[in-house]
Amino acid sequence: MNTLVLIPGRKSLRYAGFVAGRETCTGTIRGFRWQGPRAALDEVRAIVQTMGLCDDATSVVVHGLFGGEEFPGPAALDQDALTRLERVARQSPLHVAGLIETAHAVEEVFAGTPARLAFETSFFVDLPPRERTYAVSPDLSHKLALRRWGYHGLFHAAASREAGRRSHKRGLDHPPRILSICLDAQPEIAAVLGRRPITVTSGATPLEGLPGETNSGEIDPAVALALAGEAGLGPEGANALLVGESGLSGLVGHRVRLDDVLTSTRSECTRAREVLLYRMLLAAGAAAAALGGLDAVVFSGRYVSCAAMVAHHMLPRLERAGALGPDAAEWTIFAKPLEAVLADTPTVN
Repeated sequence: MNTLVLIPGRKSLRYAGFVAGRETCTGTIRGFRWQGPRAALDEVRAIVQTMGLCDDATSVVVHGLFGGEEFPGPAALDQDALTRLERVARQSPLHVAGLIETAHAVEEVFAGTPARLAFETSFFVDLPPRERTYAVSPDLSHKLALRRWGYHGLFHAAASREAGRRSHKRGLDHPPRILSICLDAQPEIAAVLGRRPITVTSGATPLEGLPGETNSGEIDPAVALALAGEAGLGPEGANALLVGESGLSGLVGHRVRLDDVLTSTRSECTRAREVLLYRMLLAAGAAAAALGGLDAVVFSGRYVSCAAMVAHHMLPRLERAGALGPDAAEWTIFAKPLEAVLADTPTVN
């Protein structure tokens, strides 16, 4: 089966074609939102047709960030899926509204081609209640659909499959206890038991969790209120500051990437790197405690090339604390890009 992967973003549309599991083309359509999904997908179709990716053996996979509890796994792109997307739209209006528009365009441009949706949040639908629940009124939680999520679920799911294969070869007689570390613009750490997530650093929105390239990460809610009120930014200004001008870039004083912070010898990156690695170590310790130890450590994400640096900082400390199993220090780098991970998404039942 050949696969065309579509990753719609705020301003661009990434695509990649795979023939028999091998990437044959990849690219980005700029001005995606400006020209509209239909025009962008017409452009993609014209490009990939020359690669034989619009024949009867082709399927389309569309990436979605948020699917809520309506989507515990990949789903065929049909009227039922669109109806369910409408139901979860209020929980993440910006992301879901754009996905619905893109899904309709996929049905038009690739009519007759099997298509499915794959969501980052699906992996975290089954988080244990103690992990996903916030300490607020159950009635309020239900009304506002408040709960913890993770936002790199596709990487964590792929990493757990890889760790499972390696654990089976090692003869492990229990589900592997996995520390899954996704090194991305918004880094995320999850504790996974076999294929089930137990903890995750992210929360109700991508803002919670570890410091990212531009987002602050976990912060006292009173700080956000002070920024909105006493600092005069208002709710929208405070949100823009915490999401778009904070995190690693805020600590350094100008826009930086995560790999810059982890590898740069510049003095202005030192404090940001110390803050990030410390927060990651705390999250890794919490994951190890929740799992009762670690059998595997798996790195993935856009900046997986920095995994060795993070591992050499973190793993000796976890080992001295007794958190690592006998072979866990033989950590794995899961180096596939998101496009390849999506292409390997299990088919819909």
